[in-house]
Amino acid sequence: MPATRRGELRRAALLDAARDVFLEQGYARASIDEVVQRVGGSKATVYQYFGSKEGLFGEMIAHQCQQLIDSAEFPGRGSAPGADIEQVLLQFARRVVQLFLAPGRIAMHRAMIAEAGRFPELAERFYDAGPKRGLALLSGYLRGQHEAGVLDCPKPDWSAVQFMNLVRTYPMFRALHGMQPMPEGDDLDEFLQHAVRLFLNGCRIQG
Repeated sequence: MPATRRGELRRAALLDAARDVFLEQGYARASIDEVVQRVGGSKATVYQYFGSKEGLFGEMIAHQCQQLIDSAEFPGRGSAPGADIEQVLLQFARRVVQLFLAPGRIAMHRAMIAEAGRFPELAERFYDAGPKRGLALLSGYLRGQHEAGVLDCPKPDWSAVQFMNLVRTYPMFRALHGMQPMPEGDDLDEFLQHAVRLFLNGCRIQG
């Protein structure tokens, strides 16, 4: 890790350039020479910070995931148990879908899928740095609601996965395959509202 502010800025610039190069050219065609050309400096600096092309790609993926998580603060953090659960989950669903459907995120996801077979450890890193941390935020909220007796979520980790699948899988699948997130005539926000209600219908305390 760079020890100076200048070093940190240099490292960030290399990661930004690497993102653009990898997304434009794909992993196989991308070169460290091209990354260096865009920001100046030498290949030695890249190897000093990241060790290899694979290391640069992995750090770039982790960096992008960190930015995603940093911008996805869970809206229910700090709220009282039971307070507007539907609205909290709907806000979270909207934010998650907004982030994951951004053109740059879709391109990043495609790049990760394309290289996952050759570099399975990068897929693990991608999951740990991004989706896993997002699921942890949601799981923690659902655990609190369960412990307060508001929701029936004895396995909050599973419930978090199932919630994310409800709100994200369909529009993201379409976007990854080059289609609009929702078919013509269907409203994404209405879809998310329906998904949240469906989830809550399955885990509300009855009686």
